[in-house]
Amino acid sequence: MARVTLDSVRKTYDDTTAMDGVSFTVDDGEVLGVLGPSGCGKTTTLRTIAGFETPSAGSVSFDDADVTHVPPENRNVGLVFQEYALFDNMTVAENVAFGLKMQGVGKAERRERVTDLLEMLGIGGFEDRDPTTLSGGQQQRVGLARALAIEPSILLLDEPMTGLDAKLKRRLQTEVGDLLSDLDVTGLYVTHDQEEAMVMCDRVAVMNDGRVEQIDTPRGIYENPANDFVAEFVSLDAPDLPFVEWA
Repeated sequence: MARVTLDSVRKTYDDTTAMDGVSFTVDDGEVLGVLGPSGCGKTTTLRTIAGFETPSAGSVSFDDADVTHVPPENRNVGLVFQEYALFDNMTVAENVAFGLKMQGVGKAERRERVTDLLEMLGIGGFEDRDPTTLSGGQQQRVGLARALAIEPSILLLDEPMTGLDAKLKRRLQTEVGDLLSDLDVTGLYVTHDQEEAMVMCDRVAVMNDGRVEQIDTPRGIYENPANDFVAEFVSLDAPDLPFVEWA
């Protein structure tokens, strides 16, 4: 695990400002949700932590080490994308073991770690399956297993449940949220789905126009929004959320 700190990070593309002085810290073992509408800067924030984007100003640190200019392959970060990004010319086991193989981990250890992860995620016995034959939920779990296989210091999830049907999404919200808690992994969970962020994350950062409008616990944001934008964006018609006391 690692503590992640963004200090006054600014990212511009020509005349567009994607991040405008973003500062926050994700503590060891904490999962921070980054919530906001399309184009608010949340994916740029994730890509900056991963090392795919270099800030125009400000810094990124893991624990006490400045990693602002460290390349992605040297950051020990696990990534889970909304489109899963699985290799369709590899089996499930080969997908999960890919990062381990690149790290030079031996075949026996790779096999053991793959088996353990797939069992933990409820898809044991799928090692030899073609990932294109799996359901969306199963593919999502394979992507998560691949990200976790390298034992990352930080796990970054970018809209991983987009495209799943509502029933499956709700079930996976609970299951993956519990898994992240059990693993005690430091995570950043990017989503535009208010309920998803509220259910799965320890704290939530609400972004708008490249800025962080508020960071608080789900309860804190829901009950005490910092401004009208936060109040309107996190409003939920009938959420079944664990922190809401229904009359």
